Amino acid sequence: MASACVLIFLLAAFFHQGDCVLKLATNFGDHMVLQRAPQQAVLWGTADTEGDTITAKITGQGSQGTPTTAKVSHGKWKLELPAQTGKGPFTVDVSSSDGHVMLHDVLFGDVWLCSGQSNMYFGFSSVINATAELHHALQFPDIRFTRAKRVQSATPQDTMAFDIPWTGPNSRYIGSSSAVCWLFAEYLHEKLKYPIGLVESSWGGTPVEAWSPPQVFTACAHHNKRAPNGHGVLYNAMIHPLLSTTLYGALWYQGESNSGRAEQYGCQISNMVKQWRTQFHQQSLHQTSNSFPFGYVQLAGNANTSLVGAFPGERWAQTANYGYNPNPAMPKTFMAVAMDLPDYNSPRGTIHPRYKQDVAQRLVLGALNVAYGQKDVVFQGPFPSAFMEGQHTLEIQYDHGHAKLTVRNNKGFEVCCSVSNMTHCDDRHDAWVAALLTKHQTSLVTLGTSRCGTRHVVGVRYEWRTSPCDFKQCSLYDSASGLPAPPYISHDLKPNQGPEIIG
Repeated sequence: MASACVLIFLLAAFFHQGDCVLKLATNFGDHMVLQRAPQQAVLWGTADTEGDTITAKITGQGSQGTPTTAKVSHGKWKLELPAQTGKGPFTVDVSSSDGHVMLHDVLFGDVWLCSGQSNMYFGFSSVINATAELHHALQFPDIRFTRAKRVQSATPQDTMAFDIPWTGPNSRYIGSSSAVCWLFAEYLHEKLKYPIGLVESSWGGTPVEAWSPPQVFTACAHHNKRAPNGHGVLYNAMIHPLLSTTLYGALWYQGESNSGRAEQYGCQISNMVKQWRTQFHQQSLHQTSNSFPFGYVQLAGNANTSLVGAFPGERWAQTANYGYNPNPAMPKTFMAVAMDLPDYNSPRGTIHPRYKQDVAQRLVLGALNVAYGQKDVVFQGPFPSAFMEGQHTLEIQYDHGHAKLTVRNNKGFEVCCSVSNMTHCDDRHDAWVAALLTKHQTSLVTLGTSRCGTRHVVGVRYEWRTSPCDFKQCSLYDSASGLPAPPYISHDLKPNQGPEIIG
């Protein structure tokens, strides 16, 4: 049987894997990027000869380590390649008594998973200044990507299909690639100077429930008020088959389909991140960290409206109700604020803004600090750290007095007025009224609260609208980085500990 398979392989050598019983998972292909050292890239696949020895080796100038082996068990095998510090290109040769399969032009770098709904799926050819961006992208041959085919399943799957095979930037596929995912890699590569691999797995119009494993619904059972239809169907088909991959980190752009259910989302997103980390860590033979970096995009401005809408509550829930990242519920996460990036004229509708360059640039700042430990990189806008009430005024301190604020307009703030002298704002009975910014210092702003009249000021919120401002024209920004202060709400004028406390 083994010799027959070898003969078949020799006759069909020009095929990637021939017709042998030894196979790599569909996740692997020529031109791919595998995770670089200190992590070890995990390979896996199937074979028919039970107990057979699978041997993998890396060849090419600068390759490191000796061949590694694994045994076939229940028709499956999985092994760790030697850690590689060189980028390649290398050839990966996997063999057994049945034959061998090869991967050509393999680079080693950092592998990022990009997931979510339509704003992650949003194609590169649709961004602002697309022609120039697409031409520029061709200058990054060390960025490689693949895209999962959109499939759902009621049960966890071990294999998956891809509608874009592993490839570098080229005219056939680059325009269809995720704009946020590609631009993140492009800006990150300019800093790191080594290969970046992107695994895109996203689907427009999908809620967080579809991307979550069962453990999330158990953890958030007290929040779930909807029937479980569709729960986990994309996790089963488009995440579960990836779990053995050695990843460096993940990016997430989702939340629009969950707006209006903020109470549930805060629990769901923090537990989804936790479960993804646990599952990738376990299935990758512990090569993917159980605290791998997780970056995401806070919902952008949408329709050109002054209505509050459901987006502000959803943005707050995206931070697990802390307002910033990382936070105690979501450690080693980072967030790109996008509320000040509306696109009222987007051909794909206002829910799909074209300014993905700004989103990616903000994500990269978070990645450099949180994922790569460059603590001198500023990646968050100013955040409230203290409130001081005066006669018809409310003074807000930012970043414990270390902020350097730029004020672009005096709007965006509201205070909660209550007839009660209780210290908590009750949205059912109390009123939110505009509070203009009357003056500011380096790290302080002063609001006029006279519109409360004789009522008590018991809460404050900032940019609490679906589309709080026009493009980059919200009220407060960091003067050095240009990053916006994130949306904020406090129902008791007691600020939480703030992002400075979280390392």
